[in-house]
Amino acid sequence: MSIVKKYVLLFVLTILSSTFVNAQTVTFTAKGHIQGLPDGEVYLAYGSFNTMKADTVLAKDGHFVFNGNIEEPCYGMLFTHDYRLKVDLFLDAGSISVEGDMNAIDEIDVKGSPVVNEYASYNRSVLDTRRPVQKIYEAWINAYQAGDSIKSEQYKQRFAAARDTQSVVQAATQLQFIQKHPGSYVSAWELMHRIDGHNLQQGIALYDKLSPVIQQSKQGREIAERIALLSKVETGNTAPAFKQASLDNRSIALADYKGKYVLLEFWASWCGPCRAEIPNLVNGYHQFKDKGFDILSVSLDDDKTKWRAAVEQHKMPWIQVSDLKGWKNEVARLYGINAVPANFLIDPDGRIIAQNLRGDLLSDKLKELLK
Repeated sequence: MSIVKKYVLLFVLTILSSTFVNAQTVTFTAKGHIQGLPDGEVYLAYGSFNTMKADTVLAKDGHFVFNGNIEEPCYGMLFTHDYRLKVDLFLDAGSISVEGDMNAIDEIDVKGSPVVNEYASYNRSVLDTRRPVQKIYEAWINAYQAGDSIKSEQYKQRFAAARDTQSVVQAATQLQFIQKHPGSYVSAWELMHRIDGHNLQQGIALYDKLSPVIQQSKQGREIAERIALLSKVETGNTAPAFKQASLDNRSIALADYKGKYVLLEFWASWCGPCRAEIPNLVNGYHQFKDKGFDILSVSLDDDKTKWRAAVEQHKMPWIQVSDLKGWKNEVARLYGINAVPANFLIDPDGRIIAQNLRGDLLSDKLKELLK
């Protein structure tokens, strides 16, 4: 049985086996007291990866209360419209307390059931890995605003190196948690965000070790569905065909690029890392466009004006397509995209030969292919 069929079947079976388990919901109450929180609207987004919902309440004198129903313990994000308050947490049946100070957002305390406390502890360890990077970033911004170009450039380079190191440490922390907690809903949430084309086989191994309860949960079923989807776009497979409208409203098909090496690039005008990568793409395009290489960008924008402005600002000469559905872009969903930037290098026969080539990795690969 192919890996795709195996996980599609698993997805269907877990739906059937858990229909009655997930038919009931439980109630949660999240009470908050945040010193210095301005009076006004506070938001809570929560749910599984594919079915998030949101609620709004009014905060008064730093106090607020959310009441809701959930099928199972799930991730939530508490925030204000300007994101000055942003707290990651887990929701579960019963009472959850959120207490802290606007002057120490990273130290806000979340308490509740065992799974609520488990995620709070894990999230605190993740935040600890980010603090040194944040300090360097703040020093960089201060030097830039002070007009000190030498220090600004030094801090910029330190920030890039620290961010890369932090990403490695955070990924290791995440992996260790999933391995040690196979029966946790938190592990399911983290695994869903970990699985991509780079580590699909590792993700499958981690999923197979999750407890039956977690595999059959709503979040577990979503992981099985994602594994099946990503297995279709693994390196070595034929790239799924599609058509989508370009900026000038032409229908563009992936099949139009047959006979060339094409980089299928997923991005958005609102994505900072995407725009930071564009100079590398522009350089690669101009260096290899006469040797059988092209780029086709798929934008996850929902505003055509902003999309067009970003394309013009960065002087991207290749074709851009989008259906302006944001994260629900049909091509992005076809390729299992849940983060941008992301890309697939497709050979002249339409086969995926590499994924997520960033910086020098793209030019190095093209030099190897187009000697």
